[in-house]
Amino acid sequence: MAGEGGSAQLDEMIRRIRSIPRLAAEAAPEVADALRAHLGQQVAAGQAPDGSAWKLTKDGRKPLAGAAKALAVRAVGTVVLATLSGHEVFHHYGTKRMPKRQILPFGSLPANLADAIRTGLVRRFRRQTGGR
Repeated sequence: MAGEGGSAQLDEMIRRIRSIPRLAAEAAPEVADALRAHLGQQVAAGQAPDGSAWKLTKDGRKPLAGAAKALAVRAVGTVVLATLSGHEVFHHYGTKRMPKRQILPFGSLPANLADAIRTGLVRRFRRQTGGR
């Protein structure tokens, strides 16, 4: 009897280990949620991905109050795609008349966004492998 319980536990462990190759695809929606939350907080704080503050408006107010609505983050297979729409795109790049207020990172990924990705992956890994 005791051996049967151990066998069942071993079988379950093997099943969990075999599911790891699917981890990226299965974790992508959770990573997208974690990134969306992180980027939403960043936008609400009026900050670029590197933590620098956006330039205030001409009348001294925080810019892009509704920018979080222009941000979409979704999983496409194992890829997490973040996009902007509306006039926020012009702010993101800046124009001759509009200062640059970066919303998404360029080039390398800032550590704070890497942490958000790690959070989504670790959460899924723990559930998948039976961790806490």
